[in-house]
Amino acid sequence: MNGPAGPLATGSAGGAAPAFRLGVVQIAAPVLGGGLGGTVLAYVLVAAEGGRMTAGELWMWVSNAVLASVVVPALVPQYRVELSDSFLVLRGGGRRDIAWRDIIGIEVRKTAGVRTLVVYVSDGRRIPLRAPMSFLDSRFNDKAQVLMDWWTARRGDTDRV
Repeated sequence: MNGPAGPLATGSAGGAAPAFRLGVVQIAAPVLGGGLGGTVLAYVLVAAEGGRMTAGELWMWVSNAVLASVVVPALVPQYRVELSDSFLVLRGGGRRDIAWRDIIGIEVRKTAGVRTLVVYVSDGRRIPLRAPMSFLDSRFNDKAQVLMDWWTARRGDTDRV
């Protein structure tokens, strides 16, 4: 779904620098679910007021929900997290470099059943990462471990900048 194309070396902090991004399905599934949920809600509201939604109107709502789930992933900025020897690089709507030595902690957070990573920086900021995330990604644990291994291997090395 997202992240490196090849297998992840769980315990390895070396090798080619991985980059993690959300897959198309990870973006499209919530959009499709929201669109179909909105269609059901509209249908229920029309029925509650004593009206009826015609088959053509229902088709329009459902087709718009499906179309949105195809179009939105193409329009959404491609957020990704890249690992380099000196920085954790956040991309999407700009670029943000966070030096490994400035990261004081990385935590896995679970919200509504979806696990993501949060980076704690020495200046007190808490930065949630958009990728990787566990939603529709069976390799999330491996990706989180790779990120933590890179941080562990590089956090104390101040000569790399």
